[in-house]
Amino acid sequence: MKAFKKIGILLFSSALLFSCSKEKINSESIFVDRKVERNELDNYIDKTYTKDYNISILYKFVEKESDLDYNLSPASYESSVRMTKLLYHLGIDPYNKVTGSKDFIRKYFPKLLNYIGSPAYRNNGTFVLGTAEGGVKITLYLLNRLNEQTGKDIEFLNYFYFHTMHHEFAHILHQTKGYPAAFEQITGSKYVSDAWSNIYSDDDLETVISDGFISPYAAKEPNEDFVETYSYYITLSPEQWEERISNGDDKGIALITAKLDIIRTYFQNIWNIDIDVLRDEIVARQADLAKFDQTSLK
Repeated sequence: MKAFKKIGILLFSSALLFSCSKEKINSESIFVDRKVERNELDNYIDKTYTKDYNISILYKFVEKESDLDYNLSPASYESSVRMTKLLYHLGIDPYNKVTGSKDFIRKYFPKLLNYIGSPAYRNNGTFVLGTAEGGVKITLYLLNRLNEQTGKDIEFLNYFYFHTMHHEFAHILHQTKGYPAAFEQITGSKYVSDAWSNIYSDDDLETVISDGFISPYAAKEPNEDFVETYSYYITLSPEQWEERISNGDDKGIALITAKLDIIRTYFQNIWNIDIDVLRDEIVARQADLAKFDQTSLK
């Protein structure tokens, strides 16, 4: 009986093998790379950012690269073109100029830029203009407000984009090589954490400057104070900087000036960057912005 069962199993197995052998395997794989059509902007990004700096730009909405805590919308093609050209002109190339090579940006600038068309609103009524993640990615929001008119308005560009870009890049730099502890001791007892938006407002510069902060957000904590002071300084002309801090009293101005001295020394000693020379380069480009072509990708 056992022998019969064994023979039957062998015969059945042979039949299965025989029947399977008659099915031909399709020579075409189901895993086929989708052909993606490249446009002028793709080619420009590849030539200007990727080949020289290994930087990628996501201007087509990628859900997994976006913050799912917010309701967000994609950046338009037109705004993406303008931002890509302006970002190089006002945000990347000035560092090349003052350092004498592309090596600084190549080594330290994040390798992924993510464009979002809409703002990212917080629960307190404010909204996020940009974020930096782990030194490898910067996300810029609100791109769909960038157009022919706003693209020539340097106050608009700085407020919504370039102040943010320099702010986030400075985060990456101080996370790579820390600034002196003396910086946070200047206004150490005045930082207010997330209450900054309730205590200060952009319309009341007298109070915020008098307390020793360049902006309301700078009062959140020392790291934000450091990058806010830096980014305001290099994107404002000397006259605009003096006008801004003159809103406060002498004590507040002295506190901000003391912080700026530490920032200036930090960038000179750690990164070999003179922030006054960097500011001059950025401000000169801002002044000549009306002549800068924001739309041609040739």
